[in-house]
Amino acid sequence: MHGNSQSRNSILCTIALAAAVALPVLLTAVPAGAQSPVPPTAREASSSPAFAAKLHPTRTPAMNKPSAACATSASTRRSCGPSPQDGIIYENGPVNGTTDAWTINYGYVVSDTFVPGSITVSGFDLGVWEFPGDTLTSVDWSVTTQPNGGTVLGSGTVSGSSLKDAFISTNQYGYNIDKISATGLNVTVTVNNTYWVNLQNASVPSGDPVYWDENSGASCTSPGCPSQAYDSAVGTIASEAFDLTGNGCEPPPPPTCYGSGGKFQIIHDFAQQEGATDSGVTIDKAGNLYGTTPAGGMNGQGLVYELSPKVQGWVFSPLYSFLGGSSGFGPVATILGPDSALYGTAGGGMQNCENNGGNYCGLVYSLRPAPTACLTALCSWIESVLYEPAGRSDESWSGSSFVFDKAGNLYGTSWSGGAYGSGAVYELTPSNGGWTERVLYSFMGGSDGLGPSSLLVGNDGNLYGTTISGGDLNCNSGYGGGCGTVFQLSPSGSGWTKTVLHTFENTRDDGDGPGNLVQDGAGNLYGTSCFRAGGGCADGSIVFAIVFMLSPSDGGWVFTQIWQQRQDTGVGGREGINNLTIDGAGNLYGTAGFDLIYCSGYGHNAYIFELMPVGSGWQFIYLAPLGSSYFNSEGPLALDAQGGLYGTSDSCGKYGHGTVWKVSP
Repeated sequence: MHGNSQSRNSILCTIALAAAVALPVLLTAVPAGAQSPVPPTAREASSSPAFAAKLHPTRTPAMNKPSAACATSASTRRSCGPSPQDGIIYENGPVNGTTDAWTINYGYVVSDTFVPGSITVSGFDLGVWEFPGDTLTSVDWSVTTQPNGGTVLGSGTVSGSSLKDAFISTNQYGYNIDKISATGLNVTVTVNNTYWVNLQNASVPSGDPVYWDENSGASCTSPGCPSQAYDSAVGTIASEAFDLTGNGCEPPPPPTCYGSGGKFQIIHDFAQQEGATDSGVTIDKAGNLYGTTPAGGMNGQGLVYELSPKVQGWVFSPLYSFLGGSSGFGPVATILGPDSALYGTAGGGMQNCENNGGNYCGLVYSLRPAPTACLTALCSWIESVLYEPAGRSDESWSGSSFVFDKAGNLYGTSWSGGAYGSGAVYELTPSNGGWTERVLYSFMGGSDGLGPSSLLVGNDGNLYGTTISGGDLNCNSGYGGGCGTVFQLSPSGSGWTKTVLHTFENTRDDGDGPGNLVQDGAGNLYGTSCFRAGGGCADGSIVFAIVFMLSPSDGGWVFTQIWQQRQDTGVGGREGINNLTIDGAGNLYGTAGFDLIYCSGYGHNAYIFELMPVGSGWQFIYLAPLGSSYFNSEGPLALDAQGGLYGTSDSCGKYGHGTVWKVSP
């Protein structure tokens, strides 16, 4: 089951082996005198007159029982405050609550296997079925090497402040589905070995049965799951909903910094005044690279720079240092316009603007060389502010994605803003020496999407993009309501028509939080997402990085997952694919970052990759496997005419402020 906070201790609770005396209420459901009475499952009990009389679906849980607001999934659990010291070390899938459950009182013991990811088990969470109004007051546990036997590594009774019972929902049989959280265990185990957690003698003041929720373990992600389950009376049974929390692992050594080697070469080390960056780069036809640092430059407010290939190596030139305040600060990635000027967005602009809490609403700028010849290498380029939003509800602000069409119109997205405050797509059109802004679409934050995360101008002139959340609001996302969408905006008369091409469901096929959209010459769209069982991948833990394709077909779009790879991450960080670009032959390129795996060292999953179409499938190629080195390379990637791939990383390098790197073809 998925419990409250991701920072919880893993469930190494095993049930004590002591048998309790059967209470009279059980005898009404189990044949009297049976030497090995078979405990009724919750579903069987609900059909028994003796039990069914107690079930009242309209009854509410005990007034003193809290709601499990952070207990229904691992992603919501993480949102309740994970800590590096206590984390989920085994997870056996979510609470089902509607299929069946097995008795864990009146002497019956239910045992489940687990494979720990920590050396200490400190607690557990599980899903139970209870009669309306009941609250669990104690439960016996043990951790053993066999089901309900073998070597006992630890056992005891959890009660009082170490035991919490929180209400989740009421099912179709009239039972309350609750989350039980136990803490205070201290069991030493061996990582990656198989053990059994045993539970019995669950006690509620009314004397009613308590049932351990059954699930298939279908969405579990831990090694060794789904659990093998066993009941002391009936033998092998279905898997249960639970997780284990743990701590006590030795922290791994700090990661080493990456360095040049093979086809991977560092072409520039950022100095302190230049600032660190993961904003990526863009490239012109001559092979010059352009990028930004959000806190570099002469004023520490941001820098736009150029890297030029020369015979003696790459030459770094600062082009413009932002002044801060209303003049602009913290530039994000820059792009080249059709006039060879640089364009981008930055903070600053109009202060105390409407609908933005009195903050700056950002600005759109362009940079071009001074009109007169420069006699030194330090001549600053000239900044022009194209647009300063005032924060009105009919505007967008704090822009992110940025792209030109063939006519020279500029399109962008804003994470917030628009008529509903849920983001917008806008257009800037050159007009009479200036630029005119128009919001093309305001996201409503519901099924149509929330928080646009990427944008491109398609081969057909339509706009295509992604929203990181919104869509199916029942989808359990780490980013908020909904797991994201891919959308299309098509010009229609004097306006634009929006169509959702795909709504993400956080399955192993499509994932959660799409972004990094690109398009090939045939009109197929490609993007990235990630999947985490039971919750959104924004919260980290074990996720699967995904590259997907959307292909136009018979007036619709067909979604296909073309690549997936497991990414093991530590508590509180996201792991996945950071960016994506495509060359003229349809080959995809990207980077995957780095994150910590507690108790088992650092993840060996920092790399730069290529996905090459081969026949009806795709071949994955490690262009630069960087191993356990710290490597966080976000922002746009650039390809030169010879197939060289460029990007930035925000740390390491000669001065510790990041680098610009190249992978040779």
